[in-house]
Amino acid sequence: MKPFVDEGRLLPRSFETINNSIDDFIVIENENEVIACAGLKVYQHEKVGEIYALVVNKAFHNTDTSSKLMHLLIDKASGMGLSSIFALSKYGGRFFFRFDFNEAKLSSLPESRQKSYDYERSSMIYLRKL
Repeated sequence: MKPFVDEGRLLPRSFETINNSIDDFIVIENENEVIACAGLKVYQHEKVGEIYALVVNKAFHNTDTSSKLMHLLIDKASGMGLSSIFALSKYGGRFFFRFDFNEAKLSSLPESRQKSYDYERSSMIYLRKL
């Protein structure tokens, strides 16, 4: 994650934050090294999931690794009985559109997530019904 945090493409997260939410994460490995990961935070009351911290090692860009990761996230969310998933991103429109996400309004997010939306970062909201 660090190179993407350094570029400003990903929000920084402490070791403690990641450790406390480790069950959210899906990882893809190559030769015992993590090459891609993403978290799926569940808003149980609303039956909605948020994809966050989605990154693929630059050496594995254009190798279908990101597609494999997204399919794993969609499968996990579907298996949990969620009605939709969303992601906030400043950079990933084309990527999310490939997986049937649509741009959405802030009001489509769970109320608790609306309250924590970072207006300064002003990320786009991508939503996919499951």
